[in-house]
Amino acid sequence: MRMHILLAAFATVGAVACASQEGRAEPVPVEYKVIRADVTIPFSRDVRHFRVGADNSLLLEVGGNRWYRAQLPEPCKSDLDWEMSIGLADRAATSISKFTDVIVDGRRCRIIGLDQIEDPKAAEAAARAAAATKTAS
Repeated sequence: MRMHILLAAFATVGAVACASQEGRAEPVPVEYKVIRADVTIPFSRDVRHFRVGADNSLLLEVGGNRWYRAQLPEPCKSDLDWEMSIGLADRAATSISKFTDVIVDGRRCRIIGLDQIEDPKAAEAAARAAAATKTAS
């Protein structure tokens, strides 16, 4: 319950929220299926959850299971795996786009790409299975 409140604060006022590091390892080569490229999320308050993707992107869940992948430049991208606090830099912004800044553990990072993607769980499961098969060979 506390995480949902923090995530709501992230979406509405850019407050700091905690991202789970549980199960994080080396980035897995994953191909998220892009539904629409270069999009804008019209209402930042609609972001329900966020997490670090298998490719070290920032994944945002909006409303009813709509997913977006925000790509960040280095060193922010590689630091996402280890960072605990993420928030919106501009608290007055109502939308999120590739021009939005996020704060990753105190560092300002501009989103360089924002795509709507299919639910990331299927792509991540396929990538893990492929990696396991490759390791077993």
